[in-house]
Amino acid sequence: MSDTDKLKLAQAEAVTGQGTCPVTAVPLPDDTFGETTDICATPTPEDVERIAKTASKRVSKPVPKNKVRVAVCMSGGVDSSTTAYLLMEQGYDVVGVTGWLIKSGSRCCDTGMVDAARVCEQLGIEHHAVDLRELFKSQIIDQFHQSYSKGRTPLPCSLCNTVIKWGALLNYGHKHLDAKYVATGHYARVEDTPQGRRLARARDPRKDQSYVLWGLTMDQLNATLLPLGDYSKDEIRAIANAQKLATANRPDSQDLCFIPMGTSPQEYLANFIVEQPGPILHALSGDLLGYHKGTHNFTVGQRRGLGVAHSEPLYVTSVDPDTRVVYAGPKEALLRNELTASEVNWIMESPPDEPFRGRAKIRYNSPACEAMIYPMDEARVRVVFDSPQPAITPGQVLGVYDTTDTYILGGGWID
Repeated sequence: MSDTDKLKLAQAEAVTGQGTCPVTAVPLPDDTFGETTDICATPTPEDVERIAKTASKRVSKPVPKNKVRVAVCMSGGVDSSTTAYLLMEQGYDVVGVTGWLIKSGSRCCDTGMVDAARVCEQLGIEHHAVDLRELFKSQIIDQFHQSYSKGRTPLPCSLCNTVIKWGALLNYGHKHLDAKYVATGHYARVEDTPQGRRLARARDPRKDQSYVLWGLTMDQLNATLLPLGDYSKDEIRAIANAQKLATANRPDSQDLCFIPMGTSPQEYLANFIVEQPGPILHALSGDLLGYHKGTHNFTVGQRRGLGVAHSEPLYVTSVDPDTRVVYAGPKEALLRNELTASEVNWIMESPPDEPFRGRAKIRYNSPACEAMIYPMDEARVRVVFDSPQPAITPGQVLGVYDTTDTYILGGGWID
């Protein structure tokens, strides 16, 4: 079998989810895969490497006259696949680009590479791949390990947006694909307002992902298209099914792509962080409650897995890796009125330098609550909430919104 035939077979055997086959086998428009197949097989690292290398060597065609090119970051999921289709329908010249992120077999990143190639084939657009494995390891995976070793709870998917999608892939799209814009399958909106361009929440609040896009600069925002912001997830799946996209029924990814399936974050971290036992102390009384095997096993707000018996429910209130102490206390001990954040980025033409009223969000699934925002020197900010907030966690993202809770104005990493 030739390399070309092997590539076609690997693409034809792409899965659409965690071990699930497409509802219907999908014939491709130019019969690239020959006979329709309903084979369901997890791609091997060799399959992925062949596809990635083929896509990384592909030379982009010139942008057609009277067209604007968009590089769509194709993850192999239904959202980015439908993004590519919608932009084609809007008249853009669309190319797909996928980051090759993992060195060996990983359930979502590997199947994603294969599925992205298949969807691009279905849509009749170019598929390009960029080898970002070293960058992903050093900037995302290693940072994940380091954060936990320092008693912080990271949000690697948000960092990946900044470093990979709007960093490496945006640059690649501009320099090598002649793309004016980059697009992703995030549920958020780019709007022009009297105050300038703004990053707005999605119309469907249940799917809004503006929070994880806090790191975009104004230059990046001006080069971004987010077509899914006006749709619900059900509408996107309906469009994908109507077009018979291979990823139409692929389940949403729920876990971190670099942690093997069936492995908890703590089990995964045990391979990289040396266990350093220490005491668990009561946050209010200072009493010794028990002992732990390592502070990296705990995060602020955690209730289960403390390994201590007590007369009332206990929650992790703070973690001190230097002294190896984990503090735990009642739920009310989690409440805090204020926080500071570092490495702050403002998605505004004129970043604020005076205190202002706004809303602040401290985790993905929490609401944005009313607060006073105090910009500080050295890209830092202080937030004072109108009402105490539970489990403000170092390493997580602070998202700052306007008073109407419509636009995300910026954000930073919680200290």
